[in-house]
Amino acid sequence: MKRLRAVFADERGVAVVLGLVALLALTALVLAFLSVSSFEPQIAANLEAGTRARYLAEAGIEAAFDSLATADWSTALTGATCDTGVLVPTTAAGSTLPGRTTASGTYTVRVRNDCYAGNGSTLSSDRVFTGLAALDATATTDTNSRLILVSTGTIGTATRTIKVVLKRVQLPTINGALSFPGVNADIDFSGSSFTIRGVDTQMGSEADGTGAAVYGISVGVAANESDIDTALANNQQNSVSGKDQTNPSATTTGDNTAAYDTTLTSSAVTDFVNAVKGLADVSINAPSTSPYSASNIGDSCASDINSATCWGTESHPKIVYIKGDSTGSTQYNALDLSGSTSGVGILIVENGNVDITGNFTWKGPVIITGTGVKIRYHGGGNQAIWGAVIVNELSNDGDNALEADISGNAKIYYSTEAIDNAMDGVGGRRLMSLYNWTEQ
Repeated sequence: MKRLRAVFADERGVAVVLGLVALLALTALVLAFLSVSSFEPQIAANLEAGTRARYLAEAGIEAAFDSLATADWSTALTGATCDTGVLVPTTAAGSTLPGRTTASGTYTVRVRNDCYAGNGSTLSSDRVFTGLAALDATATTDTNSRLILVSTGTIGTATRTIKVVLKRVQLPTINGALSFPGVNADIDFSGSSFTIRGVDTQMGSEADGTGAAVYGISVGVAANESDIDTALANNQQNSVSGKDQTNPSATTTGDNTAAYDTTLTSSAVTDFVNAVKGLADVSINAPSTSPYSASNIGDSCASDINSATCWGTESHPKIVYIKGDSTGSTQYNALDLSGSTSGVGILIVENGNVDITGNFTWKGPVIITGTGVKIRYHGGGNQAIWGAVIVNELSNDGDNALEADISGNAKIYYSTEAIDNAMDGVGGRRLMSLYNWTEQ
């Protein structure tokens, strides 16, 4: 026993054993670290590829944004299905970035209408995604200015997909050369030299355009039609022409082209103005204590297209917004123009009157909306608008407050060419926005 105890008490050689154990443990750790580090380049490469694929998908959204900025959306949907849509016009499957090859990755972007119910749900997936109570009825006709874009970026084996809703601010459908969609439509004509023409007219001339005719004068409240008829009865009725309300495929003159029609609603006008006034190129505050009076607007365009007194040209239309503060109980001239004034684009006057003397030319829609609103042509020059005039009175101010007072050589020509030129010029990307962005 003494000899055994001596053997067990002998610690010679223990350090060697412990050293070997420690060496084995360190070797295992080093091998583990080496094994992990060998995956780092692949992890980094995967991360880089995924990021690049995402950027390619974003590039597809940008390409679609540009392509659809001035396109007719229903035309862009030709051949689409509710499920998969169709390739965005001017793009191709597997498009590359400018100046790059497929080695740098590709993107494919498809557009579809918001009409896909999906998953058999009683609440459509598109309805949730687009935030609308109702969806478009077909895959190829856009009626609510919403489209869904799905863009996929690919590089190597990495792919990323982005889905967004594209929204565009659209001018409401105009149904008259002079329209009164609001609660009042009191008008006074003086003389017989005025012209209100609902037959489509080429911009800047009196020649017929190619668009369909609209009414000479339209109202959004049925009872207001008789007020227009009465005003016309005492004047040169053939000064007003346009679509025949008893035979819409024909045109006529007089009170038969002054019609009740709800294609253009007061709320649609208000929504449009609220959507675009914040985008105005020229924005003027004109309260009743300091109304805006000007003459010879447009003279500065030749020297400085960005001047505040340049209200647009045919090649550079503008949104001009005049903000009044009428309460409806009294009217005042928020905008008073004289001299020789011209402009191209969208002219909006809110809560105030427009008073025009001298020579005046405008190409595009003119919208006067709010409370206590009126357009007045004094005469004393030639005044012509190619596009359309909308006077949208929101408060019932009675029969004593006119919404239009037209005399002299005032001319209002309905012109789809002028309207399209204005909308395309001020619109494009500016009137479009993206929302509900999802990625996978």
